[in-house]
Amino acid sequence: MYVFLRKVKFQLLSYDGLQTFRPSQHAIKGLFNNTSVTMSSDKKYTYTSEDFKWPRLLHSSGDGQNKHELSKFDKELQERWDAAVDAGCFAYKLELAEGRVVPGKYQLFVQVNEMRFKKRRRPEAMDSISQPFNPDKFNFSKVHSKEVLFELCPKHTSGNDRHHMIINASPMEYGHSLLVPSVDSCLPQVLTEESLILALETSMLSNHRGFHVGFNSLCAYASVNHLHFHTWYSEFPSYLEKAEVSLVCEDVFEVKNYPTTSFVFELAPETDVGSLARTIHKVSSYFIKEEVAHNLHIIRGARCLPRNQMNGFTHDDSDACSVLRVFLWPRNPIYGAKVMVSYESESLPMAVYEFAGSLALATKEMYNSFTEELFCECMGQATLPEEKFARHREAIRELFIHKR
Repeated sequence: MYVFLRKVKFQLLSYDGLQTFRPSQHAIKGLFNNTSVTMSSDKKYTYTSEDFKWPRLLHSSGDGQNKHELSKFDKELQERWDAAVDAGCFAYKLELAEGRVVPGKYQLFVQVNEMRFKKRRRPEAMDSISQPFNPDKFNFSKVHSKEVLFELCPKHTSGNDRHHMIINASPMEYGHSLLVPSVDSCLPQVLTEESLILALETSMLSNHRGFHVGFNSLCAYASVNHLHFHTWYSEFPSYLEKAEVSLVCEDVFEVKNYPTTSFVFELAPETDVGSLARTIHKVSSYFIKEEVAHNLHIIRGARCLPRNQMNGFTHDDSDACSVLRVFLWPRNPIYGAKVMVSYESESLPMAVYEFAGSLALATKEMYNSFTEELFCECMGQATLPEEKFARHREAIRELFIHKR
C-alpha cells in the first residue's frame, strides 16, 4: 500500500503496530534528480475571481489517495517550487523525512525533520504582539531573487502593491512557501484587511483539498516581524476539516471537541470575501488591542451550519471541502526568541502548523514515541485559561452586537 507526500511516493510500513511512511528510493531519485523544470523569466502570476475554485468532495482511488485536478495556480506554484529545489535554494531537502499518522481521534501527522531544527534561520526575539517593523532586522525585502517564486497579481484590485510568493528555505512540507503581502510596504506581522483578502483569495486559487494557509502572530511563533503567511500542501486530511463548531454570534463560531479553543469563520461560494475579511480583522484587531497572541489557519472544510440553517441556500452537507474554514486561535504568548529544540523543552513550539494537526519532530526517539496524549498536553499548555477565553468570547459578541 502506498501514500503520497511532498510528491514523493511513500510505502506503508509497520512500526510496532502503528502506521509509518518512508519514501521509496526510486521516488526520491525521480523527484530530486529532475532538472527539466526551470524558472520562468516572467515571475508575475495574474488572476481574477473567475480563477477561484470550489472543489466538490474528492473520491479516493484504489490506493487510498484523494485525486486532485490541480489548478493553474497549483501547477505554477509546484513547478516553481520544484525548480527551486533543483537549484539548491533550500537549506535542506525533504526526501529523507519519515512520517506517520498517529493513532487516535485527531488524525495527527508527525514527521522527523532534524534539519529544520539545525539549519533554519535564527528567530527574531519578540517582546510584544504589536512590535514595530525594524528595517535593520532580517525581512523579506532582503531575500535573494532566486527565492522569489512569483509575484501574485490580482487583476480586480488597483494599486501598485507587490505581493510575493517566496520559498520557505527551511520547509516542513512539500510546497512550503511564504505569501508576503505588500512586500515593499514593510508591514509588521499584524493582520490587515487587505492581507486577509489576499490570503483568502490565494486559498481559493488552489484546487487541492490539502492546501493550507497559516499565520503566526508575534509572540505566537512568528520568527520574522514582516507581514507574511505560510502556505503548504498536505495529502493527509485534517481533523479540523469536519470538527464540530458552535455558534458564538452571527458569522463567528467556536470549535468544539479539540484540544484547544479557537474561533471559526466560514467562506462559502456565496460569501463576500471583503466582508468576511473585515469580520476576521475586527476580531484580530481586538486581540492586538488586548495583547493576545494568535494564530490563523485557512483550510477547505465542511460547512459550519447544517443545510437547513443556511438562509435558503441548498448545499450537500456531506461535502467535506465545500467551503473555506478560517480558524483564529487566541493562545498563551511566547516571549523572546522561540525555542525550537524539541517537544520536550519548556517552550513547546505549537504554532499554526501544529494547530492544524501536523508536527515536525527533532529526533527519531520523539517521533517513535509521540502520542495523541502528548499532543493534547502540548496544546493544553498553549491554550488560554478557560476564564480568559470566556472573557474574549463575550467581548467578541459585544463587538458584533454594537456594529449594528
